[in-house]
Amino acid sequence: MPSTKDLKKRIGSVVNTRQTTKAMKMVSAAKLRRAQDAILSNRPFAKQVGSLVEHMLGVPEITLTSNLLDRDGTTAAMEGKRLLLIIVTSDRGLCAGFNANVIKTAVRWMKENSKHYSEITLSTLGKRGNDFFRSRKQYKLGEYFDQYGGKVTFKKASDLAKHLVGGFNDGQYDEVKIIYNEFKNAVLQTPVVEDYLPLRPKPAEKATESSETMGTTIVKPNADEVLAALLQKHFSIQIFRIMLESQAGEHGARMSAMENATKNASEMIKKLTIQYNKQRQAGITKELLEIIAGSESAKAQA
Repeated sequence: MPSTKDLKKRIGSVVNTRQTTKAMKMVSAAKLRRAQDAILSNRPFAKQVGSLVEHMLGVPEITLTSNLLDRDGTTAAMEGKRLLLIIVTSDRGLCAGFNANVIKTAVRWMKENSKHYSEITLSTLGKRGNDFFRSRKQYKLGEYFDQYGGKVTFKKASDLAKHLVGGFNDGQYDEVKIIYNEFKNAVLQTPVVEDYLPLRPKPAEKATESSETMGTTIVKPNADEVLAALLQKHFSIQIFRIMLESQAGEHGARMSAMENATKNASEMIKKLTIQYNKQRQAGITKELLEIIAGSESAKAQA
């Protein structure tokens, strides 16, 4: 059984830990507010750009041919091709299951779908994902995009999009998918597997519904030029959205984890304090009994 001195030292250690986790929670909460505002303001724009691109693909005047477009529009058309799978995680830990959930999703998805591809190359955005897959030799590792980590900016997203589109056009891979945490709220982030390249139009019935809701479209200077310009913006905007989703999710997960750690530390302090008081009381009682026994012995000898 630990002594009162050991218990007092342990209580002090847990108190210091609680102060640290409480401070980290407050920092993450402040960062979360900014990250949440950024993703909530970006989502409608990214969604609208994506819808506009899909609508343009349904315009009869479109004759643009590009490697970035998959006219077949089916997953079956990619059978036997080379896939670049990008896993987006955080650079730092202490964010509960934020990174573990993305990694588990990636591992499970590869087990279920590896038969559809001749080769799957893993690239990582985030130190935690890179550390995990680098230590496992059964995966073919590609680039570690460490230069695009840290604070999310549109410049980083645009540079990464250009890099991916350039590699796709050069024939380094035939398809690109991204796995990341979609931000729902401070306590919930959902792993998502998203198609990135090539761009696949929606099925005909959905495209017809979209065209009907948007009505007659007049495109100037011409449909091909407008679509080409939209495609350049589209891939950068979607990467930017994905990075913002992951950033907000990371701060939300870390805030929740630090809040739970702070509560656990408080409960531990309470339990240790009770144990400390019991042992201290038992020690005092023992000393009193020894004093009384010594006094009685002295009286008896007198």
